[in-house]
Amino acid sequence: MKTGPALHLAPLRARQHRASPLARSALLAYTMLVAYAGLAPWSGWRDLGVAPWAFLMAPVPRHVTVFDVAVNVLGYVPLGALIVLAAHPRLRGLSAVLLSTVGGALLAGSIEALQTYLPGRVPSNIDLGINTLGALAGAVLAAPVAAPLIDRGRLQQLRARWFSRDASGLLVLLALWPAAQVSTTPMLFGNGRLLALDEWAAASDSAPLLGWLGSFATAEFVLAEVLVVAAATLAVGLTLAALCQPNAPRLRLLVAFFALALLVKSFFYAWLFGPAKALAWSTHGALGGLIVGLLALGVAAHSRRAALLAGALAATAVWLLVVNAVPDNPYHADLIARYRVGRLRHFAAIADWLAAAWPLLLLAGLGLLARRRGGAGRSP
Repeated sequence: MKTGPALHLAPLRARQHRASPLARSALLAYTMLVAYAGLAPWSGWRDLGVAPWAFLMAPVPRHVTVFDVAVNVLGYVPLGALIVLAAHPRLRGLSAVLLSTVGGALLAGSIEALQTYLPGRVPSNIDLGINTLGALAGAVLAAPVAAPLIDRGRLQQLRARWFSRDASGLLVLLALWPAAQVSTTPMLFGNGRLLALDEWAAASDSAPLLGWLGSFATAEFVLAEVLVVAAATLAVGLTLAALCQPNAPRLRLLVAFFALALLVKSFFYAWLFGPAKALAWSTHGALGGLIVGLLALGVAAHSRRAALLAGALAATAVWLLVVNAVPDNPYHADLIARYRVGRLRHFAAIADWLAAAWPLLLLAGLGLLARRRGGAGRSP
């Protein structure tokens, strides 16, 4: 039987060289986003009789822009880094770099091969090479810091000190929420809009419902936006609070998180519509919903975890219901008419998909977490 210092060293050794569920969840999420962007718009599939691997021997494109090179490299740098972090500690150093490079090449090659069957997409051997180079660069950058970051780094300490052990999947999902604000939704935090009620009414030729939806006035759009923004604020904020440890600085984390989301929204509005439109999202309804949601969140943030989870589930359900019931705002439609995607069309496709799917993913994640915690609470 071990005694003395050996008893204290054993837990330390067990804690070292551990895998990171957060890195693996992030890798899965990022791989899905890369695949979605690479195969957007996911429609019009056809077979022209060309072998999917024919692009490997195709002539090198004559015109390759700096923008395309930069996007293809930068898009795969995080992938390469995440593969190295997800493989730790089973693979380290050169082995992890090789796995990351091969994994990036296989993903990029699969996407390029499938683009053979998509109109508007042109598979390219240059893109495959640049994507692989990006994965290699990310792996080389991540390999030296994998052990310090995961095994004994300050981020790992903060992760353990601030967030519960079962929080990895939802933390990755929350990290994607600011990116979902890039989408030009009809209202602030208007994520989860799948099939709007007015579109469904038109498709089903429901005249009474169309008449009711067509009677929406300006004041009703404002009230609807207040409800959507308040529900979204509560859903996201209560989820983050439910993942926190009791000693975590919850209010500061919440303020920083919402500030980041609004900063991302403002930056892309300025980019898409000009600096004068950076705060075009800040309508009366959006500001009112933010105030209501943040005040309610400040009161509820320190509730018990079970109450926080239940509140987040209820707020997410309200959010999804209202955002799909409100018809398109004609004032927002006028702004969107000036929107030109241009070379960022595939990035915009990711943002739109993420904005539509994010509340549904949150609802599923909250349900799984509530079930897991309920089961753990009942076990002896």
